[in-house]
Amino acid sequence: MSALLDVRTGAGPGRRAPSTRRAAVLRLCARRLAWAVPLVAAISLAVFALAAASPTDAASAFLGARDEFVGASSRADVEGLVGGTHWLQAWGQWVTGLATGDLGVSTTGRVPVADVVTGRLPWTLLLMVVGLVLGVVVSVPLALLAALRGDGVVARTLTAGLWALSAVPAFLSAMVLMALLALTLGWLPAGGLTDPGAPVTVTQVTRHLVLPAVAVALAQVPWLTLHLHRALSAQLRTTSADAARLRGVPEWRVLLRHVLPTAAVPTLAIAGARLPEVVAGSVLVEEIFSWPGLGRALVEAALGQDFALLAIAAVLLTLVAVVGGLLADVCLVAIDPRTDPDAL
Repeated sequence: MSALLDVRTGAGPGRRAPSTRRAAVLRLCARRLAWAVPLVAAISLAVFALAAASPTDAASAFLGARDEFVGASSRADVEGLVGGTHWLQAWGQWVTGLATGDLGVSTTGRVPVADVVTGRLPWTLLLMVVGLVLGVVVSVPLALLAALRGDGVVARTLTAGLWALSAVPAFLSAMVLMALLALTLGWLPAGGLTDPGAPVTVTQVTRHLVLPAVAVALAQVPWLTLHLHRALSAQLRTTSADAARLRGVPEWRVLLRHVLPTAAVPTLAIAGARLPEVVAGSVLVEEIFSWPGLGRALVEAALGQDFALLAIAAVLLTLVAVVGGLLADVCLVAIDPRTDPDAL
């Protein structure tokens, strides 16, 4: 009877039926999102706790040079506007406002935090997606080349270069790219979203996106290539690859058709686990290239004692990493039937 059920559901030995597998994926999503709640609460609480050790308060940061000329009643109004000076009380007000959609007021931008988020988050997502895609586009051919060359000079040289590049932090790559391609050669703009006074167009954004996206990609290429190369080398020695060679299949086709799809599975899993590093690197790249994303807003908020903006920026960047890792695991489950969602 169990064999008949396997035929009806299409689930082979050791595999779950599609409906059972979908339920397991939903449980995976529920677990990750439930785990994100205490994580977000802890991060936001830690951000507001920094206010207690700050030499200035949020009201002073909001008033700036006008602080010494403002009367007591006006200052009290400002303190009420920006959430007060006691960090625990400010955190409680922030959480209450968050539940109602009121994120507070940015003391650095003098605008609602919600406006800052909606204006900057899309640019952060654009930079991260383009940087990751560019990193994958570069990494796959390099890994294939190294795998085809085996233990030759080309493979060893490429591997050594990648290990050296993996030690270079994203901010250093960004500064080298800016100094060489923007300031010295003048091929690309040094920063910003557009040229001064220019409208926001596809051409302008694309030109200004190149350097920060390349900086983000350079931070991903070494570990992506090395992990994929290791997986490819292991799969090249499997019986399925040997059987394809015995049938007269060319080596490059064995690599692309029989080896690469299987080798991509562990690499995808590692990519999901490293997304927090991608987010952290993007924050530094945004600041160096004056890219108007949420990462740069995070730095500006930290420097300006803007705890309402700092908290929401930190929370959203954390959620980007959590959701990105979840999507990577869902893709892993989708392309590899052997992966058990309940084990992730």
